[in-house]
Amino acid sequence: MAKVFCDFRFLLLVAAGVFIYIQMRLFATQSEYADRLAAAIEAENHCTSQTRSLIDQISLQQGRIVALEEERKRRDQECGQMKSLVQDLERKDLQRLIDKMQVPVAAVVIMACNRADYLERTINSVLKYQRPISSRYPLFVSQDGSNPNVKSKALSYDQLSYMQMGFHFTDL
Repeated sequence: MAKVFCDFRFLLLVAAGVFIYIQMRLFATQSEYADRLAAAIEAENHCTSQTRSLIDQISLQQGRIVALEEERKRRDQECGQMKSLVQDLERKDLQRLIDKMQVPVAAVVIMACNRADYLERTINSVLKYQRPISSRYPLFVSQDGSNPNVKSKALSYDQLSYMQMGFHFTDL
């Protein structure tokens, strides 16, 4: 019986050693899996944050694209308006050139110094009593002085052109 008891202790000791070894292996395996799981969770969180960052960047880029498309549409409209304005101006300028080619070279020049009232009476007289001349020939007001009233009076008539010292023309 003592031999069996000794063998039983020995078997218990061997069983305890095997149990401890198995527990250590299980603990090591659990630790390894826990580390892998933590790394996988960290990688997933990193991927999630990068995905969110990319989604935010895409949203910003889409907003910029929409803004740029609206800007392009606005500029296209402005360009169309400018083109039609240029065409109108070219047509009017061409009409002026045609009209100027048909008008004789002679012109009527009204001299003005510093008397706006005298200039007004003279222009009204030419426009009223000399209608055939004023309709056939271009009318100019030439000012040798610097009176602003004379200039504003001359510019108030759309049937004539104004020029001041140095022959600066202003077409109306």
